[in-house]
Amino acid sequence: MSYMHISTAFVLYVAFNSFSAAENIARNEFDQVKNVMKMLQEKVKTQEARIIDLEKEIEALKNGDEGSSKRAMTESRRQDEKEKQPPPHSYNHQKGKMIDMQDNVNQEKLGIRTVPAPTECMIAFYAYMSTTETYPGTHHTIIYDNEVTNIGNGYNRLSGIFTAPVDGVYVFSWTIFMGHPGEYKTIELMLNSRRVGASYVYDLNAYSSVSGTAVLSMQKNDIVFTRTFATFPPHGAILIDYLMRSAFTGWCLSCH
Repeated sequence: MSYMHISTAFVLYVAFNSFSAAENIARNEFDQVKNVMKMLQEKVKTQEARIIDLEKEIEALKNGDEGSSKRAMTESRRQDEKEKQPPPHSYNHQKGKMIDMQDNVNQEKLGIRTVPAPTECMIAFYAYMSTTETYPGTHHTIIYDNEVTNIGNGYNRLSGIFTAPVDGVYVFSWTIFMGHPGEYKTIELMLNSRRVGASYVYDLNAYSSVSGTAVLSMQKNDIVFTRTFATFPPHGAILIDYLMRSAFTGWCLSCH
């Protein structure tokens, strides 16, 4: 084979390899552009859905439907949070799961009790008396001054009164202890100035107790409290010690 033939073959070989390399580069760039277009299309769909939610929210506000507005806003926020979360099989997602598992193990070892953060409509309280109430008279508001739980800040431990932060259906329960035979007492549950519940205890033995429960529909700023009966004089003390708790509790079943 002559020198010219060898040179021509070499040139053709180099040109072919260069063309193949260029073709591979172009294919990779095309795949990258294709992936970017796919991501952009998904973002466009998400933005369109978000625009629809906002339009529903605006329409709800125009019609005065606050509940529909909140639902539309919640759906939009849920979509935002979903976009922020890493894919299920991504490195960050798996790393986050491992960190959560490690935190749970550490908390179990330390005996730490995790309490979930209260939501916007979560309302609940629990309190009990820290000292014995000696021979209260009639019309006497009972003050449960040791506040254990007060989510929503509706209960006032200084006055013994619960004030509804929002409209809703509420459940209330109260327990009274007495410690001497022959003592008796009637406790009534008040909604504003109206008696809506009552319980009676008569102490036959060393210790006696009574509990009551009521379900009430309340409006914002309505008040609920317990007191001794207005016209039936009580006889005896309301007891509290480490064996028993005279307590008052309540929570919202459905808040608006």
